[in-house]
Amino acid sequence: MLVAIASSTAIFTATPFLLRPIATEFGVSLGASGWVSTAQLAGFVIGSWTAGRHLRPVRSVFVTLALLGFVANLCAAVAPNLAVLGAARFAGGISLGLAAWFAWQDAFGDAAVVGPLVGIVVPPGLTVLIDAVDVRWTFVVLAVVAVSPLLFAGQVDVKDRLRPHRTRHAATRASIAMLVALGLLTMGGSSVFVYAAAIGTEYNGLSPFAVSLAFSANALVAVPAAKWKGRRGPAGVWYLATAVLAFVLPAIHIAPVFTITLVTWGFVFFMGMPAAFALLASRSRFPEERAGDAQAVMALGRVFGPLIGGAFIATGSTTMMGLAASSIVFCAAGLMLYIDRNRFAHVRAAQRAAVA
Repeated sequence: MLVAIASSTAIFTATPFLLRPIATEFGVSLGASGWVSTAQLAGFVIGSWTAGRHLRPVRSVFVTLALLGFVANLCAAVAPNLAVLGAARFAGGISLGLAAWFAWQDAFGDAAVVGPLVGIVVPPGLTVLIDAVDVRWTFVVLAVVAVSPLLFAGQVDVKDRLRPHRTRHAATRASIAMLVALGLLTMGGSSVFVYAAAIGTEYNGLSPFAVSLAFSANALVAVPAAKWKGRRGPAGVWYLATAVLAFVLPAIHIAPVFTITLVTWGFVFFMGMPAAFALLASRSRFPEERAGDAQAVMALGRVFGPLIGGAFIATGSTTMMGLAASSIVFCAAGLMLYIDRNRFAHVRAAQRAAVA
């Protein structure tokens, strides 16, 4: 399961570094190449959302998702134009959605840390790879990464004996509000973060390898944040800080400021995420169902985020890009703080209802 989430995370981590090479290869603008990320994330939403409702984590599904990722990346490697590349990334996104859903079924606690760990290693290696070969051969390498979980397919059960069929339950109003907040959070964040590699190289004068090291540091500081055992405080406070970072990253073109902002983002974001999921669980009657919904909604936010950011970066309006991104994240943080305002009153009411 961890190999599945690691391989899919590696492919996702590669996306910001592929946008500029894709734009060069196909002769399009950086904003247009962002559609590739949107297509991939749209596939992710469909894959993760559909799997949680219609599939079981069994070997046949495991093999299918790995083969789908393999074929999709090979198709991307030979795509004749951007439209075909987008279709291939859409299919690859479905594979990534299935992989994420599959891995979180049995490795929830460990899966939360796998992403940052993979993020430490992938960026520098990817920049070296892109320098050594062109973007098409990079997709071939990603195809090998996508199919690598098949080495462990024999350890996946043929039948799912742990999860008998259950009827899904309606979400509470508070949990729906939290899902909206999480969707806004990833929408605003991804509208900047997907283009962070391009911002670092084109607007701050950093080399691709230097930017990749900043991404690795971003993932490195996320590990202790994700594993933090002490009190975290309200999730909304962490995402108010994220809103500030979402403005600073594209708007202030000073290399040290860019690096510090990108690294701090990793710590702040992952300090807030467990608190956000805890808040979602506290406002849900069936937290395990809402956790799956949250993954899909957050992916949906990442679908629209690159579209928003791409519209600004295509015209060079990076300050407005930061303002739009920070405003969206600020709304998400404010909504979380509003949901969390009556935490103790909510607990007392639940206790009184249980006694009654």
